[in-house]
Amino acid sequence: MRRIIFGICAIVGLAAITPSCETDFSLNGDYTITPVVFGLLDQNQSTHMIKITKAYLGDGDNLVYAQNPDSNYFQQVDARVIEYVDSEPSGREWSLYDSIITNKDTSGLFYGPEQKVYVFREPALDENAEYELIIDINEGQHEVKGRTTLLSGFDVSGQLSLPTYKVTFNNANPTSSTDYKAWIFTVTEALNAADYNYKYTFNFTEFYMDGSSQSFSLERNEGNQPQEKPSNPQVQTASFGGLSFFEWLDTQIPDDDNVDYRIMTGLDLQIAVAHEDLAQYIDVAQPVTSISQVEPVYTNLENSLGLFSSRFIYEQYNFRLVKNSMRELCIGQFTGTKKFCSQYVEDNTESWACP
Repeated sequence: MRRIIFGICAIVGLAAITPSCETDFSLNGDYTITPVVFGLLDQNQSTHMIKITKAYLGDGDNLVYAQNPDSNYFQQVDARVIEYVDSEPSGREWSLYDSIITNKDTSGLFYGPEQKVYVFREPALDENAEYELIIDINEGQHEVKGRTTLLSGFDVSGQLSLPTYKVTFNNANPTSSTDYKAWIFTVTEALNAADYNYKYTFNFTEFYMDGSSQSFSLERNEGNQPQEKPSNPQVQTASFGGLSFFEWLDTQIPDDDNVDYRIMTGLDLQIAVAHEDLAQYIDVAQPVTSISQVEPVYTNLENSLGLFSSRFIYEQYNFRLVKNSMRELCIGQFTGTKKFCSQYVEDNTESWACP
């Protein structure tokens, strides 16, 4: 490092005493345009978006370039997705068209809230098929190709879909930590998957002394579970602790004298499943912590950086609590001061029923 700094200083010093010397130089080499593509297919969705941009390089502040859309877009992009069944084209393919999204987070390094993406619509992708992405950039200047499978065979315990199903977080009148129970269910893993992220959302409404009301949602991330063998799916168990559920609500919901009462309006479940290529891409993109500081790069695309892969997002809404857990929410040791009450007919005779 000392030699490099000295060399630059020597050049600058020589230029200062030699008027005929050219002092303008660039630390950047010859610029090669590199496509950067990112797209995830999800057979649970009907609209599929792929971001197609380019890497940029300049002698100025690259953070400034990141805020300029023209530094990131190509002039012409022709892209299509082709479906394959048993390694043969199925006869279905889709041409992508450009569209502007308007909800990109503006706190990041790149331009927003508007960004250009490339879209195709198909509500019935075949989970057993393969999909190839072909992109022609600037009339043959670049051709990008990528291919992905989807996630097939994923399933959740059938009991969760029963209309009578309710979530249990505790026994009756818990007095110790052992009286709290976990919300447990099983998941049938998907072929080609490698990672699962579990979240649930607690929804509630506050009713105020002045007669007004407002609804809120609290999301809790219960972490990830890996799938050990993407090509050989098994069954994994999800478990969300009851004690931690009530302790979490206690920390998230403040006591408020302006609140007359609160009601729980439902518990939503989300399971996000990542294709093995996506899981590897995320793993490689983690911050480098080694002494060498060598930044690894992963891509499954030809002639491009980025990723073309798939994910699957399972969502189920409006779970209710069993009676013991509803009672604990309303008058229990952790949330008893939060003024929750039950609006359900079967609890009308309870002291914790809503007025």
